[in-house]
Amino acid sequence: MRPALLLFALPLLGCPADEVVPVDPTPEPSYLSVALVDRPDVDAYGEATIADENLPGLFLGVAEGRTLVYLGGFGWEDIEASVPVDPRATLFRWASLSKGLTGVAALQTSLRGDVDLEAPVEDVVDEYTQPTTWLPEGCEAMGCAEPIPDGADGVTLRRLLDHTSGVQHYSNGLASPTPPAGERNDPAVNTGLSWALPRWIDAPLVAPPGTDYRYSTMGHNLAGVVLERASGRSFAELVDTWIADPLDMDTLGPDLHWEARERRAVGYGYDGGDFLPDGDSDVSWKLPGGGFLSTGEDLTRWCAGLLGDRLLPEEARDDVLWAPVAPANAYSFGFGVRGDTDRRVSHTGAQQKARTAVLVLPDQQRCFAVMTNGIDASPSELIGGLEAVWTAED
Repeated sequence: MRPALLLFALPLLGCPADEVVPVDPTPEPSYLSVALVDRPDVDAYGEATIADENLPGLFLGVAEGRTLVYLGGFGWEDIEASVPVDPRATLFRWASLSKGLTGVAALQTSLRGDVDLEAPVEDVVDEYTQPTTWLPEGCEAMGCAEPIPDGADGVTLRRLLDHTSGVQHYSNGLASPTPPAGERNDPAVNTGLSWALPRWIDAPLVAPPGTDYRYSTMGHNLAGVVLERASGRSFAELVDTWIADPLDMDTLGPDLHWEARERRAVGYGYDGGDFLPDGDSDVSWKLPGGGFLSTGEDLTRWCAGLLGDRLLPEEARDDVLWAPVAPANAYSFGFGVRGDTDRRVSHTGAQQKARTAVLVLPDQQRCFAVMTNGIDASPSELIGGLEAVWTAED
C-alpha cells in the first residue's frame, strides 16, 4: 500500500499556543481489499504451465469485484540469482497493457474539461502537422503515396486511442520510429515522450483517418503527448495521481532503464534446452503505448479497479471507454471489447522481457491478470487457461 500521510496537529495563527486543533487519525479505507482464497487447482495450473510451456516465471491474479482473491507466483524472477517470483515484490513490464492506462487517463482528462477528444491533435501539439498523404496497400515509398481525400477525418485524440488515426506502428510505414538503444538508454537524450516524435510524425499515414483500424503504439505515444500538453502535467504524473493513487498501486511506474529498481524480473527466451537472458533496453520513451512496470498484485489492482467506479463513473466507463465505434468495432480507448451482453474486455502485451494479459468481465464482476518474464509465452493462452481453471467450479 502507499504510505499514509502523517498529519500533525499544529497551533494555528490567531489561536493560543496551547490550543491544538484535533485531527482524525483514522485513514480513509482503501477502495480495494485483499482476501485471498485457497485454490489448489489454480496453484497446480501455475506449476504445470511453468513446466509445460518452459517459462522462467509466472504470475496469476484474480479479483472478484473490488476484492483481490488470488495472487500466485511461480518459477523464477531471476534464474541466475535463484530469486523466485513474488506476487507482491517482483516487477514485470506491462508492455501494451499500458495502453489501457492511457485510455482511462484520456477519458478522465476529458471529463475534467482539460482536453477535447475530438479536437485535431495539431491544435494541442504545436510540432505536429497532420500528414497530407497516406500509403495504399503495397505502397512502400513516397512515390506511390496518395493524397488524403478532401473532407477526410482529422487525427484526433479519440482516433489515436482506438487505432483509427492512420498513424503507423513499428514497421508498417516509411519511418523507423524506434530510436537506437544507445539513445533510448541515455537520460540526457531520452528526455520524455516528445523527444522521439520527429522520427515519424512527418511520415505518410497508413490509412486516411477514420477509415480503417491499424494498431499503433506510436499513436498511443502521441496521445500521451496530447494529454501532457492539455493538462500541463507529465503523463507519468497523470497516471500516478488519477489511477495509481486511488487504487493503492504503489509499484506502478515508468520502467526507466537508468533507474535502479530492486526486484525487476529478468527476461528470458528458451532455446529448447536452456533459458537465455533477453535484452534490457529502455521502454519509457513509449510510456503510453508500452512503458510501465509493476508487481503482479498491482496489475490485479488495476484489473479490479476497472470493475468499480473509483476511476470513472460507471456510465462513462460503459458508454464511452468500452463502447467501440466504427471502424474500430472491437477496440476502444486501449481495450479490446467483445459482446454487447456478458462483455469481455481484454488486452495482451508482448515486449522485450515480458508477456502479459488482462481479462475483465464487468458483467460478472470478475477479472484475471497474467504476467511472465518468458518471451516465448502466449499471453492469450495463459489468460484463457487461468479463466478456465478458475471458473471450472462455477
